[in-house]
Amino acid sequence: MKKAYCFAAVLLLAAFLLFAGCTGTCIQMLYDDDNGKTVEVKKGCEIRVELSENPTTGYTWQLSAPGLTPVSDEYYPDKVAEGMVGSGGYHVWVYTTDNTGTYTIKGIYKRSWEDTSTDDTTWEATVVVN
Repeated sequence: MKKAYCFAAVLLLAAFLLFAGCTGTCIQMLYDDDNGKTVEVKKGCEIRVELSENPTTGYTWQLSAPGLTPVSDEYYPDKVAEGMVGSGGYHVWVYTTDNTGTYTIKGIYKRSWEDTSTDDTTWEATVVVN
């Protein structure tokens, strides 16, 4: 009887893992080091862009991704000791790929009140949706 319960538990676990892998959800992550990268994804996938940011200095990423559907745009501060100021964190943008085609995600890291200059840090990635 004990073997039957173990066998049933193993079968349930295997079924769970099989169905969890068949959800059809695909996520493509892009980070600071992926600047200039081209990625291929399927229609309906999620693109997550995670870039280091320190808004306490006034610098923030200004990202644009024409043709991709924006889902969220959140900043997450680093976990630091209470009372510590001036620490950075990371910014995460989530997009979905609702249409096939080639899209460019572009970002510029600057203070919003300053004019854009050639010295500004930029980030770019190309997304090919099949």
